[in-house]
Amino acid sequence: MKFSVAKLLSQLHPDRPTTVTQLQKKLSLGTESEKTRLDIALTALKALELLRHQGGKIYLQPHDHLIPARLRSSGKGFCFAVRDGGGSDIYIRDQHLNHAWNGDRVLVEIFREGGRRRSPEGIVQCVLERAHEALLAIPKRSEHGLVAQPLDDRLPHPIQLPEEDSCYLETSDHGVAEVRLVRFPIAQHLAQGKITRSLSTTGGEDHDQRLVQTKHGIFGRSARNRAVLQPLDLQKREDLRNLPTLLLEGYSIRDAPQLPALSVETTATGSRLWVHTPALAERFTSLGYLDLWMRERGTAVCTGRRWQGLISAALAKEAAFAVDEEQAAVSAALELGPDGTLKSYRFFRSRIKPDVLLNAGDIQRLAQQDFKVGGRFPALLHHVKPHMASISQLRIVLQALRQKRLAAGSVELDLRRPALKAVGDLQTVALDEKLQGWLPHAQDHEPMGWLREAALVANRAFGQYCAALKLPAFYVQSAPVEASDLNGVARTALGLESSLELGHDGNAPDGATMAAALQTAARSRTLQQQLGNVLKPCTFASESGPYMPAGEEKAYAPFAGAALHYGELFNQQLLATLLCHGRHSDASHPDATDLASHRSRDQVSWEVLPPDHSKPFKDAMAEGLCQHLLNRSRFAATVEADWVALCQARHVESHVGETMDGVISGVQSYGLFVELPPTHAEGLVHISTLRDDWYEFRARQHRLLGRKSQRQFMLGDAISVEIRKVDVLRNQIELTVVDDPSR
Repeated sequence: MKFSVAKLLSQLHPDRPTTVTQLQKKLSLGTESEKTRLDIALTALKALELLRHQGGKIYLQPHDHLIPARLRSSGKGFCFAVRDGGGSDIYIRDQHLNHAWNGDRVLVEIFREGGRRRSPEGIVQCVLERAHEALLAIPKRSEHGLVAQPLDDRLPHPIQLPEEDSCYLETSDHGVAEVRLVRFPIAQHLAQGKITRSLSTTGGEDHDQRLVQTKHGIFGRSARNRAVLQPLDLQKREDLRNLPTLLLEGYSIRDAPQLPALSVETTATGSRLWVHTPALAERFTSLGYLDLWMRERGTAVCTGRRWQGLISAALAKEAAFAVDEEQAAVSAALELGPDGTLKSYRFFRSRIKPDVLLNAGDIQRLAQQDFKVGGRFPALLHHVKPHMASISQLRIVLQALRQKRLAAGSVELDLRRPALKAVGDLQTVALDEKLQGWLPHAQDHEPMGWLREAALVANRAFGQYCAALKLPAFYVQSAPVEASDLNGVARTALGLESSLELGHDGNAPDGATMAAALQTAARSRTLQQQLGNVLKPCTFASESGPYMPAGEEKAYAPFAGAALHYGELFNQQLLATLLCHGRHSDASHPDATDLASHRSRDQVSWEVLPPDHSKPFKDAMAEGLCQHLLNRSRFAATVEADWVALCQARHVESHVGETMDGVISGVQSYGLFVELPPTHAEGLVHISTLRDDWYEFRARQHRLLGRKSQRQFMLGDAISVEIRKVDVLRNQIELTVVDDPSR
């Protein structure tokens, strides 16, 4: 179906009427079959009392008793609905799923409230959005005829296949095929699908890419050629071509998204940091084909050494920065104090001319004390010699910004992705974190670490600017961590003989202080993982709020990574619209106000955007843009995590039968999770393989304890294990403990 129920409902309003014709236009429905599906959907939603008809018009029916959530199932048959807005998960029994599958967005009605030790129970009343259009499955014969059994054990129901697909029973490599879903299950009828191709599980990295792409349905259609780009007049932009400007090579893959360029100047009171982002938003029509295509994608997705970009290839080529080439940009000039305090800011539609490209090797060589040999500059650094002053000053400014951020409560954890070749660009840190409530630690020589620090302060400035002018911006917020959760981590750390110090009141320190202390603690990685698990995830909102990964307490509206995330591109559209069409004065304030400056926030008391220019932004927020982008960001994170797990499993697969030293990363009643360095792949030692004793699970102490021998397995302990089996497609690694013969 061309539209989801969620998208359909987002077009309706309780008070504003909508006609069927308007819905057909908003949903881009052209064929008769598409219009028939819309009629069917409207009839079903009316029966569910999610909408109402009145005088030939359609209205959204308020349904506050229904909770939007996403289903999270386990292979053992348990299913919970995770609320979109946070709160306790809702337990869903199998008979109450109503054919909803793992990962689907649903509306849930609670019929039994939760208790002190019991989750609330609910029933799925409506599927808002399906998570699967295609999946990996094993074709086979069954009592239902020819079916495909999903490889994901969280999807236990078979899919009916046409008899013509029986040819894949013999040709599919190890029985794995891509199945495109034609119809989801209805009443007693199975889901229907069709095999599109067989897939190899032993063909190397390229074939692994296809497996992940198929599993998640990525790398689909490209933007069509009819998306015409608008030319830009460089003469009408602020001329910054003479400003020394640096490009930093944050990503190593050729088709990676474009990143900002940086400049720095010395001022009487500190320094001026410039962040230049490619001018993307001015090159396409708002609400045109390309804009809506990018909005639907939501975010760029990386699978190691390949990117699915957010923006079209033509737009990326047109807006790309290159050394010694003049290009349009959207620039932020940030006035900073010597200690990294943000004092003021101003935004520009600009044109720049980058002077030099720096990579990680250049920065590392420059950081070495003996980079001059015999009074001569190393040949590898000749291209940066004219820019040494700017580079040195930029390093100092960014270090001050980092220290200021950490002092403001930002949490950094040394939990990076493994250094495997196939992991590619996923090894680098991101410009910011839109989901997790902490930042991965970056090395001093990493270009992405430099870019991240600059982007964070630029996004903070834009957030404060939008909040003060009451602009309909896209904000990222983070919720404070619960003191009880921090105390739990502290108890774990003390139980593992860490030297963590508690406060005078006996409580744990704040998250940033604890993170710094755990950097040098025994069992450091294990304890940092525990801390990362209790930090609340971030959310997207149309209202301002704190974003503590950047040390920002008021507002954070990202725009510096416009080529990476549609929320940032949306904010760049908003900024460009304001700079071009903003109202500089009002009847109550006849003198023109400089809307590009931070000073405008204290002078403006009127709507700075005319109604016809603010309406598209307000409508997008009212139609659920933030929730859509949150779903797309979570989807991208799942894809990237799956790719990393597959790379880890491939590495461990080559060591089956070998003994390796690992660290216990988790303790459960059913066994031990063991992390295997250097890839941090995680495998399971099932409790049934510990046959030397009867082991009891001590949850509070994070350990298994033998009743007779008193032998214990504790979180963070070093342990030797044998790799017994690796299921690469399911990312499952089976381990057994290797007993110490001297024991």
